[in-house]
This record gives sequence, structure tokens and C-alpha cells, in this order.
Amino acid sequence: ELGELAIAFNGMADEVVRSDRNRRNLTADVAHELRTPLAALQAGLEELRDGLVAPDPERLAALHDQSLRLGRVVSDLAELAAVETAGPLLREGRVDLTKVVREEMALHEPQLRAAGLRGAANLPGPVWVHADADRLHQAVGNVLANTVRYCRPGDSVTISLSAGHEEAVLEISDSGPGIPSAELPFV
Repeated sequence: ELGELAIAFNGMADEVVRSDRNRRNLTADVAHELRTPLAALQAGLEELRDGLVAPDPERLAALHDQSLRLGRVVSDLAELAAVETAGPLLREGRVDLTKVVREEMALHEPQLRAAGLRGAANLPGPVWVHADADRLHQAVGNVLANTVRYCRPGDSVTISLSAGHEEAVLEISDSGPGIPSAELPFV
């Protein structure tokens, strides 16, 4: 009986350690998900404030969309806490992936320019996919934010999109330093 109790106790201790590690990882993920749209919003607003760009309807709409996206991330977190679910909360529908990429490129253009980076895109007409538009915006936005964070002035980022019969392929590459091989298993 003492042996069984010791095994059960060790199992509970392992679960506490695992739960604590998961909580720390979730906190880091949440910070990353909030930081990306917030940084794009901040950069765009600073450009408007400093008079570097005109407050045209398209730019204001893009900044408004970014604030809405930020609100949805916060809403997702509230839902996640409420239902204690491990899976992502998806709002799937028909999404033009080309439009998502164009919007994210436009939103991150001030950050790319401020970091001395060049951006290029090879985008066809509409490429329709069945997905969650907010999650696609998060993914593309996170990659662009990481490009700004880790690339050096003079580096470039290229986004290419192609569509086949049953698939869409989005490729994002940059001329930056890359990810150290020791860290690749954790990406």
C-alpha cells in the first residue's frame, strides 16, 4: 500500500510540474499573440501621429481591423479560460488568403521600413481557402513581426502564394540569420 501511495504521489507531483510548465508556456504564447497586433497598431499610429503618412480611409481601416483582431485574441483567451479547452477556438469560413497577406504586409510595412528591411510579395489574384481568417492573420503577422525582430538592416523578406487544384501554398522567406539548429525542435 505504501508503494502504491508513493507511485500515486509521484504521479501527482509530475502532473503539478507539467501543469506549471504548460501555464508558463501559455503565458509566453499569450504575450506573443498580443504583442504582434499591438506592435503593428502602435507603429501605424506613430506614423500617423508623426505625419509620416496621411490618415487616409484605407490606413485607418487597416489599423481598426488590427484593433479588432487584438480584441478577438483577448476574447479567445476569455473563452479559453471559461471552458478550459486545450484546442484552438476556430471560426472557419471562406477566406481570401491573398487579401490576408496583403493586409498583413501593409500593416507591418512601417515596422519593416523602420528596421531597414525590404519586403516583396508574389501574390496572384484571390486564393480562396477554408480557414479561420483571424488565425491566418496571426500566423502571417507573427512571421513578419519575427522578421522585424530578428533580421538585420538591409535584409529582405519575400512572400509567395500559389494555388493548386486542392491546396494553397504560402511561402515566407527572409535573408536573416535564421533559427539556430538547436532551437529548431522547439519552433
